[in-house]
Amino acid sequence: MPPLLISRQRSLVLPIACSITYNFILNKVWNCDSRCVVSNATEGYMDNHLLHNFSLHSSYTRHFSIVEACSKSVCGDAYIGIPSDESFVKALRTEVALIDAGTFVESRDSANKPILYPTFEIVLKENKSLWPVVVLENQGLLYCALPLIQQEVVTQKDKADITLADLPGVSLAVEALNGLVQCAPLTSSMTSLNTALTMQVHQFVNTCMSFGRVTCSNPFLVSQLINPSGKGKAKPLWNPVPHKAKSQVIIHIKEEVRCMQFNHNEVRDAMDVYGSVTCKSEVEGTAPEICITLIQPGGNDQNINGGGLTVSSAVSSIEYTATTSRLRFRPCNNQPLCHYTLPHLTKPPIYGEFKLRLNKSLVTVYLQLQLQAGIRNHFQQLEAHIPFYGLQVSIVKPSSSVGSVSVQSGSTLVWNVGSKFPTKLLNATLSTVCKLRRKIDSSAEQEVGGKDMNGWEQFTSSCALVLFKMADYTYSGTRVDPQSIMVSSAPKVRCTVTTECVSSQYKIWNSEAEVPSVTDMPVQDLQKLLIE
Repeated sequence: MPPLLISRQRSLVLPIACSITYNFILNKVWNCDSRCVVSNATEGYMDNHLLHNFSLHSSYTRHFSIVEACSKSVCGDAYIGIPSDESFVKALRTEVALIDAGTFVESRDSANKPILYPTFEIVLKENKSLWPVVVLENQGLLYCALPLIQQEVVTQKDKADITLADLPGVSLAVEALNGLVQCAPLTSSMTSLNTALTMQVHQFVNTCMSFGRVTCSNPFLVSQLINPSGKGKAKPLWNPVPHKAKSQVIIHIKEEVRCMQFNHNEVRDAMDVYGSVTCKSEVEGTAPEICITLIQPGGNDQNINGGGLTVSSAVSSIEYTATTSRLRFRPCNNQPLCHYTLPHLTKPPIYGEFKLRLNKSLVTVYLQLQLQAGIRNHFQQLEAHIPFYGLQVSIVKPSSSVGSVSVQSGSTLVWNVGSKFPTKLLNATLSTVCKLRRKIDSSAEQEVGGKDMNGWEQFTSSCALVLFKMADYTYSGTRVDPQSIMVSSAPKVRCTVTTECVSSQYKIWNSEAEVPSVTDMPVQDLQKLLIE
């Protein structure tokens, strides 16, 4: 069973710079529960980041006292109550530098403060603070939520070792805020919170957070629950949209390959292969239980040892064998069932050699791509992008063994290889000469050459970004057998499995330039540099 999630959530919405402020507070969530929802429209204005006096114009409030009582019970003496709306808004604006932006605030501007966006620590009176307050911005408004997490994490002074991925309440807060953003079309130009908008927020909160528990934050599903399209028996919460076609289950595997190739003896190439599995179920009736068998040739040893495969909270059980992982779960459309990594794969699917030489205003580009033996030679997309940031590129002598060469956005050389490599050699070569210019202003351009070469050495340490996509294929061989899919309470279900393999930051660095590296400067040298 997944661990019990304890969270309290309060959400706040206000404009960055306008004459009206909206505050939506979703307070105290436990087990994804929400204690109260408050919507305030306040009159006031901001000038040069100064907050002027304002008065309450309209409000919407919804309380869930049971969640507040649970928060007091969990936190004990460390419990911090919810301040008034005006105090919270002022503290939040100070934290995000909407007021006192030109003044040093230690709690906000200290160099020792860890950056854990999108969470902020809101400092209140008497040296008390609320953390983690999740803050999102949309249409000039700030949406805020405060999830309740373990007491020892909240009271931990040094938050540098905290990983937000280990706090599921933060993810729930972000999901609820995104749903609220899409549900209520609020903008900073509005002058009041009218009845229609108040009703939309009220219906969203009642449906998304029944009795304070966050059950569904998808705006489309919430709208279907509020205004069902058809009459008849009640629809299940997990799938309120009427399904008239045959029942089906679609399993999708998306695998990504990330690679860094340097072609240097001193530096070793790096590669990562990882992927995710999602399930879309369209089955009538109650929520079914689904079982699938995930097959990973040669990649299950680390799963058995506790690594390589991470599952979501929707998975109720998992069984490992020599080459398979059997997952049992309930439907969770549009959410990954699991993520996997395969560190034993170290050979890239496409080898590359990239050379770039700069001679005054001319740049010579040589790029060769070699498809590894055993890789399927069929691509939906196969391109190589060579960016020259801040420059204007024009092709002088284009030459490629296959495909076409063009310039996109004025500064990126694009080589479209096509749908496959030549069958015999399985490689493709690009050799072209380009002319570089840089903009001085909107009406004049200047060639790169002579004294203007100073500082342009950075462009020799560039890379070629390879983009590829293959459908119905995974580089690692990860797959799901459609015959192994079992769906309870639905005897006749069509099961479909789709796969794709895409590139992710697949870079080939210039072999004739220095290898880019990041080094830590000693503290003493850094201090001397700052003093000078």
